[in-house]
Amino acid sequence: DSLFYENYKDRGDKMQDVLWLFPVVFMVHEMEEIIGLRIWLEKNIDITKKYSRISKTYQNITTEAFSVAVLEEYLLTIIITTVSIYFKIYLLWIGVFIAFAVHLVIHIISSIIIRRYIPALATSILLLPISLFLINKVIIELHYSTFSVIIASLLCFIIMLINLIFIHKLMRKVSEKFNN
Repeated sequence: DSLFYENYKDRGDKMQDVLWLFPVVFMVHEMEEIIGLRIWLEKNIDITKKYSRISKTYQNITTEAFSVAVLEEYLLTIIITTVSIYFKIYLLWIGVFIAFAVHLVIHIISSIIIRRYIPALATSILLLPISLFLINKVIIELHYSTFSVIIASLLCFIIMLINLIFIHKLMRKVSEKFNN
């Protein structure tokens, strides 16, 4: 028996339901960041001074600019989920979702390093086990090899890093518009 379907006819519909959870999980996590980032930066000046990379990255970034960056990423999760379902390229979805799960782990580790709550910590702790469960179930359901999952994840992680560079440039441009 499968977690996703009672019979073969139901498989596609149930799999789609599971895949559409990724954009939901993504946005729940990002909302915590949108709501808390600016306030956290203002209240934790000692941390931003100690870890200059935080200050350099988010100095003069407005909440509006950060929200635009999140919107771009959210639209990508929707596009990736749609493409994965329509063309049955589930490794794409798995790779991107694993890259997102790594992002959650980075938030948790960052909080441990600075020994404070950071925006996105609560949802990272809450959503990491859920994300890993969903990823694992899809991998098992579709019988993907460990090798193919690793390759897909590495490629998607590289793409995610390239997009991260793009959205940071986008945030700076949007912030300039709002700060002027």
